[in-house]
Amino acid sequence: MTISGFKSLKWADPFLYAATDPRGLFRHISLKENRSICLSFIVPAAVALTEILAFSILGRETGFFHYKITYGLILAFLFIVFKTVVSAALMDSIGQFLGCSGRISETLCILNYSLLPKCLLLPLVYIFKTVNFAPLFFYAFFTMALFARSAYTAIQGLSEMHTIHFSRALLIYLSPGILFAVFILFISFLAVICGIGFIAG
Repeated sequence: MTISGFKSLKWADPFLYAATDPRGLFRHISLKENRSICLSFIVPAAVALTEILAFSILGRETGFFHYKITYGLILAFLFIVFKTVVSAALMDSIGQFLGCSGRISETLCILNYSLLPKCLLLPLVYIFKTVNFAPLFFYAFFTMALFARSAYTAIQGLSEMHTIHFSRALLIYLSPGILFAVFILFISFLAVICGIGFIAG
């Protein structure tokens, strides 16, 4: 990115689209000159920092905070990136299974930018922490609300990308969670069978 390109603020366009126009987000990143996967990873980094700070202000500050804001921040960022990359790969695979084209790079960008609403968690929780009015309740409430908003942004982006109905995009978005739940149930079933066999033997 050149200095003139930075001053033009064009790099901020995907963040604006993610906040205001999810379908416009894909149309923007689908242009070759705007397809910057590296830039999209700024959002997971900001979300990791926001979530650590939002959770930290709910309790007393201790010496452990310095570990959370350094090593914990790196760990949280890597976890979000890993989850996002795996989810993008699974969504892309399910999308191809349903007859959509494979576009994993755009899917990854959409999922990264869709996390942007979660950056609002810290200021929203801080308001209720400052007035000391049920901050823990509102932490949980805003976490779920912002997750729903992020999911909506991602689903709208997937719908626009594959030119499919919202319901099919919702199925693609939920597919990683469904596959993970099936995997856990299968592992649990095998564990129970093995446990029964061990006890019986």
